[in-house]
Amino acid sequence: MCVWCEGAATGLDGFAIETRGQARLAGRWWQGTHADAVAGGLREVLAALRERILEEPAFAPGPVVVVTLAGQGDDVRCFAGARLEDGASLPDGLEEFLVPACDYASALHRATEGEVIDRYAAMLDWMRAERLSRDCSQIQHREEYPLHADFARPEAVRLMVPIVHKS
Repeated sequence: MCVWCEGAATGLDGFAIETRGQARLAGRWWQGTHADAVAGGLREVLAALRERILEEPAFAPGPVVVVTLAGQGDDVRCFAGARLEDGASLPDGLEEFLVPACDYASALHRATEGEVIDRYAAMLDWMRAERLSRDCSQIQHREEYPLHADFARPEAVRLMVPIVHKS
């Protein structure tokens, strides 16, 4: 099994809780509107990043990660990156972002399953049923793409929402 595919066991509904440790990512920032994001505004950044990942030995094996941070109004702010090997120097021309350790509600979304936004909505419903709430204190959500994905229409993407466990 590839590094990207390994993950938590899921229930019949396909949702799970996964933990990700702190990760030092190297990549690029992207900012636009929600409409820009839906129209594929991030694709060019992801494709250029993939080329860097393939040529730089500083990157660890694993997925391409997109972390969304809070924006103002209709703005979307994302960092697209990949995990650096421990002790590796930041490759020239890329920026660094430290993703904190976190528990996530997680689901694999396949292209044949409809729209990503609908899968996120179902995940939020599942979270409410499981007495989990979002933790937007640092990031809004995280997505993980296989390195060789077609970013225009990926076959699969792991959707992740930071959570707080309710008591």
